[in-house]
Amino acid sequence: MPVRKIAILLIEDSPTVRTLYKRTFEMKGFHVFEAGTGADGWKLAHQRVPDIIILDMMLPDCHGLSILKKIRGDDLTKHIPVLVLTSLKDIYDVQRAINLGANYYSVKGKDSPEKLLQMIYKLLKKTQFSQEMEQTSDMNESEETDSDQEDDASEIDDDIEFIRD
Repeated sequence: MPVRKIAILLIEDSPTVRTLYKRTFEMKGFHVFEAGTGADGWKLAHQRVPDIIILDMMLPDCHGLSILKKIRGDDLTKHIPVLVLTSLKDIYDVQRAINLGANYYSVKGKDSPEKLLQMIYKLLKKTQFSQEMEQTSDMNESEETDSDQEDDASEIDDDIEFIRD
């Protein structure tokens, strides 16, 4: 049975930035969908339901926060981890994105594509772990998870760089 490639939706208006990240991610085996506008990104999020969304805040047709609100408010997309990749570095912008549900915030030029890859791997691992835990609780299994899984969850939470007050 073939292994499904992890899908990344890259919503970024700069063709140069899109190409840089697309090449990096595809070399690591990811499938990358691209959108140059918020409207196209929102459409692709619904058509493809990616595993991860990388979202720019400054898009030609809208602010990225409006797309983030839509993603978090929609049953089909609300579970998808969102990494914000933007040139906006004011703490107010960071706080707003995190408060609206961004899982990670990166200022362009600060984090390398390799650093974003690390975050993608961590978020995917955390998402997979969360889904497995949900399935376990849905099945009403009363068995306690082993300490290794609990340690893994704690380690993942420690590694992910959520920005809080």
